[in-house]
Amino acid sequence: MNKDNLYNLRVAYIGARIVGYQCLQELLANGVNVAGVLWLDEKLAENTTAYTSFEPLLNKYNIFNRTFTQLREAEIVEWLKQLNPDLGVIIGVSQLLSKEVISVPRLGFLGMHPTLLPEGRGRAPIPWAIIKGLNRTGVSIFYLDEKTDNGDIILQAEVPIYYEDTSSILGARTDECAASLLLKSVNLINQGKAPRISQDESKATYWPRRRPEDGIIDWRQDKKILYDWVRALTHPYPGAFTFLNGSKVFIWSAIEVSNGIGIQAGEPGEIAAINDKGVTVLTGKGALLLKSMQTEGLLELPAGTWAQANNLKVRQRFIYREN
Repeated sequence: MNKDNLYNLRVAYIGARIVGYQCLQELLANGVNVAGVLWLDEKLAENTTAYTSFEPLLNKYNIFNRTFTQLREAEIVEWLKQLNPDLGVIIGVSQLLSKEVISVPRLGFLGMHPTLLPEGRGRAPIPWAIIKGLNRTGVSIFYLDEKTDNGDIILQAEVPIYYEDTSSILGARTDECAASLLLKSVNLINQGKAPRISQDESKATYWPRRRPEDGIIDWRQDKKILYDWVRALTHPYPGAFTFLNGSKVFIWSAIEVSNGIGIQAGEPGEIAAINDKGVTVLTGKGALLLKSMQTEGLLELPAGTWAQANNLKVRQRFIYREN
């Protein structure tokens, strides 16, 4: 790639989270002329999964920058206009851009979404891909408009989902893909060769926002569904949880129990076995072996240790709702 040629394209970059950092790092390492960077203010760190400070990278490359909380503020629009950018890029930010912001760069704004659009528009795409039991997801680089994830696509790439993946592992895989795909997209735009592929609205699906309270476990579900549930919602997400004796209990790690192991029948949520491997719980179909647990407000523990500390007994039952 001709770095000198890319350096003539002035880019305004808006970023947050680890993926925003990695994508910016990829552009800078390959000579893209990033005229200025807006990055998420630390005051919002607690509300942002995978928050990271951009300061190390900005200091290394001596990039003109400022933080933001709301991108629709008039002073942010003026700041962007002063950069006189040819192209805008926004990565890892959940806020929608106004028409005024999108129109600042003469070539428009690029966005990234970690699904194969138009599939999976909306929020929490990494956890949802695992919750839904998909064996693949992807990354899409597209032109932004004022709606959610529905602009013309430049490039897409599939990303596999493996059986053992958590959201953190899958997210790292899509982040790496996003950085590479973004650089290729900027290069195509710079060369005047970038496609604009309209999304097929008839194939669009929307995945809703997830809140911490949405992580409650319904033990009536199949063991595979619950395995996917736990691994999708484990760290750094708020976690899957259940209730026992009035206490909220987080399940941070679990595996499916093989069929035919001789566990007696019982109600979903019942404790079927407790040993040094963990706590086996009956589900609507099959059983789940809990490996790591935590009573709300206390330390996370190996499931066997947690069971001992809480005097857990076989045939006690986790419930769907708090007493």
